[in-house]
Amino acid sequence: MSAILKMAEAADRLGLRPLVARAASLAYSGQHFEADERGRWVNRQADATFVSPILHTASYSQIEAAVLDNWTWEYLPQKGDTVLDVGAGIGEETVVFSRLVGPSGRIIAVEAHPETFSCLQGTIERTRLTNVTAVNCAVADHDGELCISAGPDHLGPSHLMNTVVNSHEGIKVAARTLDSLADELGFQEVNLLKMNIEGAERMAVEGFDRIAPRVRHAAISCHDFVATHFGGAPHYLTKDYVRAAFEARGFTVRSRPGAAESWVRDYLYASR
Repeated sequence: MSAILKMAEAADRLGLRPLVARAASLAYSGQHFEADERGRWVNRQADATFVSPILHTASYSQIEAAVLDNWTWEYLPQKGDTVLDVGAGIGEETVVFSRLVGPSGRIIAVEAHPETFSCLQGTIERTRLTNVTAVNCAVADHDGELCISAGPDHLGPSHLMNTVVNSHEGIKVAARTLDSLADELGFQEVNLLKMNIEGAERMAVEGFDRIAPRVRHAAISCHDFVATHFGGAPHYLTKDYVRAAFEARGFTVRSRPGAAESWVRDYLYASR
């Protein structure tokens, strides 16, 4: 975290949010910061407006560059495509995907944490994304209910939004399989499945047998780096399992072992 953000958070805790908003608006060219009626941060830019539980300072051009590198490395969505954005967070990738597929395309943005989901809805509404359907649920290997845990601001250290856990601690949320979501929402083909759910991808790939033949491309953030580089629990070691699950369903899977960032080296890109 930058020194500016640390100072801003400290001032925010002292009740100086209006001062923080003004200072941030001056520090970050082309961005205007304010707090909404629920105390969430709003970052208004010419190309998009992002709603977040913490001060969000990334520009749209920075977000777009990251999305194009991380999520569209194997396939760039085209006009009219359907993108399933699992682990949509506050909607950073959702906004970029929405622009790529255009008015004739469709984005299904899935986010589990209720507060993060409210920020996602705020981003969608304030950016006027008319081709996005937002769904508040965890994606898992069964329909039902699970608990999720998250940090105090619902944002993990790598902007990862939630972890699905099999316990009675945390916040209870609806759990859905990708198959049942496809049945309910009626999408016939998924041109790109993007998944970033902080270790829960192992459960998620167990629940997409029926939809798998309709998925053309997938970009999955596996989280082995959390265990291997940051001392995380063994359940973050998901890459081998996810790769095998996709290959068993007829996909060709590639990765980027030469990528500079450890987390990008754990991305998997599947296509059929």
